[in-house]
Amino acid sequence: MTQINTEAVDQKQVEDLIFNPHGLTLQKIKRGLGRSPDFQVLLNGTPVAYCELKSPQDDWLDKLLDQAKPCEIVGGARNDPVFNRIQRLTNKAATQFQSINPNRVLPNILCFVNHDNSSSYADLREVFTGFFHTSDGSRHLTMPHVASGLSRAKQEIDVCIWINSLNNKIEGYLFNQNATPSFLSQVCNLLGQSLSNIKH
Repeated sequence: MTQINTEAVDQKQVEDLIFNPHGLTLQKIKRGLGRSPDFQVLLNGTPVAYCELKSPQDDWLDKLLDQAKPCEIVGGARNDPVFNRIQRLTNKAATQFQSINPNRVLPNILCFVNHDNSSSYADLREVFTGFFHTSDGSRHLTMPHVASGLSRAKQEIDVCIWINSLNNKIEGYLFNQNATPSFLSQVCNLLGQSLSNIKH
């Protein structure tokens, strides 16, 4: 049966894992302001960033099973949707940030709360950079066409954070060193991360 993931549950996970430990709070942005991001990030009541929350999930097989007749076989081969889904969600977030922060006066933070057990932080990194990163540290160019489709997002988004909702853990921070202007140092300070540890 298809599992429904609510935005409120995902928001709490993001707050508990990313923002609250660093004294940051999320304030919902009222709907009606166009395609805006979900939240303003506040520090002591002062806006310090914008945040968009995306919840990737693949319920393709669940939907087929829900609709299947008794003893009917469903499923089959299909193109892997993971990389296209991440690219689509990232580009949508960039548009939302642009609508409310067009002059880039504050950093933009994109949080993924992943509900797809066949997807991981490694997929986000591969989509964003175009390279598959192996465990021995080598990199292999696999999808430059997908990475090049994120040209606008790479200007608008300062960091992507990937949470595995199944085990309630942060799998990785992907800091965008190509964003204009650069808020890299500011974002690291906000999120308690070390600038010297950033590598892709």
